[in-house]
Amino acid sequence: MRLINRPRLAAIASVCLLAMLSACGDLPQPFAGNPGATALRLAVPPPARLDIPTPTGALLADPQAHVWTNALVTALLQKEVPAVAQPARRGDWHLAVKARLHGDQVIPTYQIVSPGGHVRASQDGTPVPAGAWVSADPALLAGNAQLAAVQVNTMLTGIQAEQAQTDPNSLLNRPTRVYFTGVTGAPGNGDIELARQLAMQLPDGRNLLQTTPKDADYTVGGHVSISKPDRPKDGVQHIEIVWTVQNAKGHEAGKATQLHDVPAHSLDGFWGNVATDAAQEAAGGIREVIANNEGRPHPPLPGS
Repeated sequence: MRLINRPRLAAIASVCLLAMLSACGDLPQPFAGNPGATALRLAVPPPARLDIPTPTGALLADPQAHVWTNALVTALLQKEVPAVAQPARRGDWHLAVKARLHGDQVIPTYQIVSPGGHVRASQDGTPVPAGAWVSADPALLAGNAQLAAVQVNTMLTGIQAEQAQTDPNSLLNRPTRVYFTGVTGAPGNGDIELARQLAMQLPDGRNLLQTTPKDADYTVGGHVSISKPDRPKDGVQHIEIVWTVQNAKGHEAGKATQLHDVPAHSLDGFWGNVATDAAQEAAGGIREVIANNEGRPHPPLPGS
């Protein structure tokens, strides 16, 4: 059995879980086994805009400083950070960049400054040989910008995590409201049984199910696809169950997809324990998607 989480704004990957197959009467148990799943960590949404002014104290001449700034903006955009190469504007967050000489190396420093002018996070970057930095080799500047983008993204994540933990209305500090739309596409009584089992197994204290979409933080729906038997007699069918999670704005937050082969026509009637096992595993994957969207796995920056 495989459980795959596909986040909307992150690189797509899969996490495979081997299920133990055991008999229970005449029903197959393709989803028995590990009840959880490790979803991919999603990028935590950064500020609405991050201004990147051309640094004047980075030990670079103006033309080279412009090259470095543009390379950093490009690297940040690749990480879904809405960076803009422009002077700091009123109401925007911005990144202040400085550099100092230490022996024969240059050490850049990155500071994230709030709209109010407060430094919310500061980190030193990777040291660079002074001669290479001053000569402003384009390849070196581009590589340094990629490293800087990783640090800046990490700092933004920590800032948001800190803000969320101190906000009483944040989803970190109250249960998540989930609206479940049900399951479609399953043969037999699969739609009813999968929906019933998921409704029982998804709530866990952190996630509460509600019966209307009003004020829901997330909406979850399941869809089942099953192939025709691969041969007339003693064949198998490929089953795919996709659980889609949408946020309050209707945007896809992630998907948990379960894949397995089952004996042909074994799910044409009652699903029984198959639905129980499938829902148990799906609930773990759905909870991971929601937790990652809310930034729960990300700790605040020390000393920020």
